[in-house]
Amino acid sequence: MKKLLLIGLLSCATPALAQDIPTPEQVVAENDKNGDKAVDKTEWAASPAPIPFPEEFDANKDGKVDVAEITAMFASFFGGGAPPPAPARQAP
Repeated sequence: MKKLLLIGLLSCATPALAQDIPTPEQVVAENDKNGDKAVDKTEWAASPAPIPFPEEFDANKDGKVDVAEITAMFASFFGGGAPPPAPARQAP
């Protein structure tokens, strides 16, 4: 599953060369169509990623992945083993 996700994320980069791994910032910039600084399930489905939305990395369960969550996902792919980030605290 992780390899499929990585292949899918690589296909999000423009131009998508195998040796050019996009940064989490690039993944968001190229797929965030509504400008909320994250990739939601609809945007993910419309992206070239050939895998389902990565629910396990949506740390705050808001239906989208932001740069921090994608960074944690990449870390887990590349041996970092980082867990998803803790949900952001909302101001009262």
